[in-house]
Amino acid sequence: MQLPDNITLGAAVDRAAKRWGPAIGWVFEDRRVSFSEMRERTDAVARALLASDIGKGDVVAILTPNVPEFAFCLMACGKIGAILAPINTRSKTFELEHILTHSRARVLVMSDRFLQHDYVELVQELCGAGALGPDGRVESKAVPHLGLVVGISAGTRLLPWASFLGRGADVGAAALEQAHAQLHSFEPILLQYTSGTTAMPKGALCNHVYVVNFGAEIVDRMGMREGEAFFNTQPFYHVGGGCGAIPTPLATGCRMVMPEYYDAERALGLIEREKCVARTGFAAMYIMELAHPRFREFDLSSLRSGWCVGPADLMARIRDEMGIVGLIQIFGATECGGTSGHINDPWDKRSESCGRAFPGTELAIFHPESGARLAAGEVGEIVCRGWWTMNGYLRQPEENARAIDAAGWVHTGDYGYLDEQGFLYFRGRFKNMLKVGGENVSAEEVEAMLMRHPVVKMAAVVGMPDARLGEVVLAFVELHASMSATESEIIAFCASRMANFRVPRRVQFVREWPITGSGKIQKHLLPATPQGPSATTHFNKEKS
Repeated sequence: MQLPDNITLGAAVDRAAKRWGPAIGWVFEDRRVSFSEMRERTDAVARALLASDIGKGDVVAILTPNVPEFAFCLMACGKIGAILAPINTRSKTFELEHILTHSRARVLVMSDRFLQHDYVELVQELCGAGALGPDGRVESKAVPHLGLVVGISAGTRLLPWASFLGRGADVGAAALEQAHAQLHSFEPILLQYTSGTTAMPKGALCNHVYVVNFGAEIVDRMGMREGEAFFNTQPFYHVGGGCGAIPTPLATGCRMVMPEYYDAERALGLIEREKCVARTGFAAMYIMELAHPRFREFDLSSLRSGWCVGPADLMARIRDEMGIVGLIQIFGATECGGTSGHINDPWDKRSESCGRAFPGTELAIFHPESGARLAAGEVGEIVCRGWWTMNGYLRQPEENARAIDAAGWVHTGDYGYLDEQGFLYFRGRFKNMLKVGGENVSAEEVEAMLMRHPVVKMAAVVGMPDARLGEVVLAFVELHASMSATESEIIAFCASRMANFRVPRRVQFVREWPITGSGKIQKHLLPATPQGPSATTHFNKEKS
């Protein structure tokens, strides 16, 4: 199997420090970290973990926004073989308990607070009264494997970060080298829980090769050069941030710009300040930025490439209004990385397809029922294999058997087709398929049509129960500011352009959306029944 960079994450840190030393590799909102400092901080955290009896195979959970300590912990795990388990910053007691108990995490590194969330209160509620000691020790029946909680916030109520690092003072370089010498590049380094927008999160085990090369392969196709600035929109708890952003400078020498959390104005300001030449973003993010009242005030002229996930019409709008001539589509899943377009591909390929497989990986289309491999142009389930795949789900053999077949193909649960040149065309998720009177309806196809309406800013589609047809299409629509439309107008627009079974039977207007920190609409929070013909829905749109 062809490998892009067969190396452990810890070795990648050392190599990058030797090569680029004082150059800045990571830009946080109020801090710049050089390659040399990343190695120093990484080794300090690794020593502290070893002093806390954390070693190969142990899980270190982390609950923070996009801050330097997250990066230090990920790299440190890459030095000693521990496994980092990021926790979604929106988590409440139920989610926190699931991840801590399922992963059997022995250490939790966390912020005391983030936005409106009090994480210390959350952990105390989970662990029980008196379970957290002043030295960070934990004794709780609710999370029996957890033994240490470390706080990174100033004035933390937990074991302070500096005190935790002090534990490693007596751990020498030889011990650190010995721990690293036991590692193999295909052993797991990251326990990435799936987003959980449609189901309970599963823990995907990602290895060193996956983590080191995830972002590097994409930025290479975006034409990034050493020393240039790349803007990341993705939260670190998401694979797009933990793999697609944090480790990327190690292999490319680029400068990764990472806000604490995504916000449209914050993104525009940082792109201008750092003169970023490339960026990331889901459709909802670009739409919010383009609609920002001060959008025209920001200088985005440095941008020349970026990735997006959205319909071709939106891709063209982003290219024209933001000036990102090297815009590409990507396809990805936590379980198997994915693929992307290349800036040198023709525009129709970049705007409509998700590109071709990366070196050392394969894409194929299988019949969802028979499992037969389909020919070019035939729509079926997207499957992939190669270096860019997970090792499996943690302690979930039945899920592993469903996700990875005997030939090593990872089944994505997404459907699409490959053309004669190997370009992948995404057509939706099987989980996002509606069954209307026996006809399969892709939610993404209906959403793309709704987005063509001149007054529609954003749209999402779910199934609505129906006594005759089983289910019918229910559309949630946000209109552009100062524009108006009625439910019947939106339905008529679709009816004139789509088969009747695809046309929304009801439309509910939305002013805010339940959006994940990675920019995806949480469809499970959209009601399956409308509130009324003229209802306007407000959701709690948190930034995390």
